[in-house]
Amino acid sequence: MTQPQNPQPPQTPQSVSPPVQTPAQQPVQMQTKAGKRTERILKSIWEPMNSIGHSLMGDYWKTVYLSIQDAIALAVLLRIPELLGQFILGKSFSDFGVCLQENALGASRYACFIIVASDFMLWIVIAGRIIGRFWADLKDLKNGTK
Repeated sequence: MTQPQNPQPPQTPQSVSPPVQTPAQQPVQMQTKAGKRTERILKSIWEPMNSIGHSLMGDYWKTVYLSIQDAIALAVLLRIPELLGQFILGKSFSDFGVCLQENALGASRYACFIIVASDFMLWIVIAGRIIGRFWADLKDLKNGTK
């Protein structure tokens, strides 16, 4: 004989703790005088610019701001390979023509190709992000969602 089974109600936790912020989510507190001064300077520039941009462009200001932020970050990234080449090899490599003038058996020729190719790939990333954002905004404009 089988006995009827009584379904147990699902157990609920007695207390739900608030989500804990990881160190990456917590706001960064500047410890040095220079850090605090830099934060104040940047906030004094950002707050008026943000209010003007938001009042002139509305919700599109966030898109413009993010595009400018990406451009600045990627421009800094573009300088890193060039600075490494300048620091390590003592030479500045700007294009593949300069690489061909280097000694074929020397390490600087191959380093030049790597540096110029990395700059080229970073420009492809910049162009892809700009085109992708433009395409998404164009679709949103067409659909009237923004």
